[in-house]
Amino acid sequence: MSGEQDKKHILLIEDSPTQAQYMRLLLEDAGYRVTFAETGQKGIEIAEASQPDVVLLDVVLPDLDGFSVCHRIRQRSRLYTPILMLTEKRTDMEDKVGGLTAGADEYLSKSSEDRELLARVASLLRIRQVIEDIYKRMENGEQSYQTLRQPALTDRLTGLYNKDYFAEDLHRQFALAQRYFNPLGCALMSIDLFSEFNTRHGEPTGNWILQGVASLVKQNVREVDLIARYGGEEFVILSPMVDIKGTAALAERLRTLVEQHPWENSSSGRLDITLSLGVAAVPMQGIETAERLVTCADKALRRAKANGRNRVEVYEACLDDQPSVIYSSKPENR
Repeated sequence: MSGEQDKKHILLIEDSPTQAQYMRLLLEDAGYRVTFAETGQKGIEIAEASQPDVVLLDVVLPDLDGFSVCHRIRQRSRLYTPILMLTEKRTDMEDKVGGLTAGADEYLSKSSEDRELLARVASLLRIRQVIEDIYKRMENGEQSYQTLRQPALTDRLTGLYNKDYFAEDLHRQFALAQRYFNPLGCALMSIDLFSEFNTRHGEPTGNWILQGVASLVKQNVREVDLIARYGGEEFVILSPMVDIKGTAALAERLRTLVEQHPWENSSSGRLDITLSLGVAAVPMQGIETAERLVTCADKALRRAKANGRNRVEVYEACLDDQPSVIYSSKPENR
């Protein structure tokens, strides 16, 4: 058993059982321990839980495209994990650029010879070993990979990704959605009357509300969804592979969760916290850029506030500045 655990661990994310079985046998014969995942979501979960030594990742998967999976694995890795992306085509330059942009280390056609695949894996393992040695030296100096990268990516108060990181990921996800004709949802949300809570109860209570809402929302979205603090009392969610209907349903579920949550602490007593949310998604007429996607979600959010708050509204291109109301809670202003 100990000998098996000492073997280098390869995570193979591949939806074809025949291809996966062939590659598993090839890698095991070469002395590696292989774990198989048939979907992108399962691959992300295994990568986060087991921290494999190398990931072999198919570009085309049934639930998420390989570029999104690559990016999510790279986001969540506590240590450096080399990723080798696999494609059916030998000369697809767009796929190669997309994979490398998403964070892949190598790119290889499935039609390549077995010895080339094994050579690439061995090369990536050597690179990983060099980087692990650097990590150890950093840890001796009371630093780690996460402590160096985390401040640049996250909001200090809530622990969510910050607006700068969201903007970077937004462009990446939008480009992937456009290339592969996949849906991409965006929900922009705001804590209703937050400035009044802050003024009446003080900044500590305001911070407690922001942290509580951030935590509640984070616990109720998918691993592949990106949630970020957009600024002040606003948060934003980016949902790959989710259309306008699914994004609106998610927004309503989050609105209900926040409204029904028992917001109470010793200094301020019980508080009535609600959210207003605006939703947009691609594909949609008139949304041709990443910036436009967020702008449309913001238009819907502003309409939700104007229409009484504590509601979800969806942007529609045919109405432009008059997004449709698909969910609302209380008709009166709050």
